[in-house]
Amino acid sequence: MARAETVDASSGPSLGELAHLAVDVLGAIPFPALVLQVPSGRIAAASPAATCLLDPAEGAVIGHLLEEFTTDLPLTGHDLYGGARLDGVETIRVVRRTDGSDLKIRMWIRSFDREPPSSAVMAVIIAEEPVEVPDDPAADTDQPDTTAVIGVADGGLLIERISSDAEALFHQPVTDLLHTSLLGLVAAHDVDRCRSALGTSSATQNGVTLHLYIRTGTRQPETRCELLILPLQPPPGCVFVFMPISGHPVGEHDLTSLSTTLTRLRRSAEIAHLTQIAFSGRAHAVPDGFNQLTTREIEIVTRLLDGQRPPAIARALFLSQSTIRNHLGSVYAKLGVASQQQLVDLLRAA
Repeated sequence: MARAETVDASSGPSLGELAHLAVDVLGAIPFPALVLQVPSGRIAAASPAATCLLDPAEGAVIGHLLEEFTTDLPLTGHDLYGGARLDGVETIRVVRRTDGSDLKIRMWIRSFDREPPSSAVMAVIIAEEPVEVPDDPAADTDQPDTTAVIGVADGGLLIERISSDAEALFHQPVTDLLHTSLLGLVAAHDVDRCRSALGTSSATQNGVTLHLYIRTGTRQPETRCELLILPLQPPPGCVFVFMPISGHPVGEHDLTSLSTTLTRLRRSAEIAHLTQIAFSGRAHAVPDGFNQLTTREIEIVTRLLDGQRPPAIARALFLSQSTIRNHLGSVYAKLGVASQQQLVDLLRAA
């Protein structure tokens, strides 16, 4: 198993201890992820994939400022910490490649659950092009799935599309959730924070994340979730992803759930971005049965429409090809098609 790079503890007791705790976690993550110092943006820990993306020639990124590998202006405090009413923000950066080319990346930066804000933040990187990742035998096996509910809301925040996973999370049929307000899914005491996050996303045209509680439609206790919001292009409208949070919050010196947190953030950011591409600038017509699809099925179908083949989709999602085939079989049954080509033709026609 590859080990993540880490900054020397002499850079500061708090940051050094944090990087020491994060090194093994990031070393086992098969996608680009970083721990960044606040407010400088100095790299404190990096996964092997992040090192390969930022500095494929030398492989030395620890202790360097992130701006040394990008063509953008330095990160600001808002880039690294979205404010008291947000738990994370999206920022678009351009990486300077060793061959002289540029690579656009989306960085989803998320704070640690600590008040006041911690001395470091975690970041997941999603590149527009495939990134060469060191061989990892674990990547050939299915990674544990994470419950997610994805949907699309219009400019009035009315839900136009929502995945079938919503029935299990909100304890309501999908048909009852369609054309209702997105804010109606949020617990009353978190509606103002959610409204503020939606406003920030709309104003900046970047994604945001926040922790909140949702209404389940039952007498059960409210469920804690991470909500990711990404604006549609052109506005108005947004893509949203709800992911339940289990266990204790991640603390700066308690990183046992860091891997789960980063994996959840990466998945929600990727499926939201794919859905943003699928729905932005297009009519929102979909074939009968689309709202019966799960988030994972929507994710696979969207990648298929984007031109990816099942083997590539399996690698991107860290799933086996047989698992991808099983998901596609379920999609065929729900949409009434018999083959991959029929599926693509149906969705493109819609």
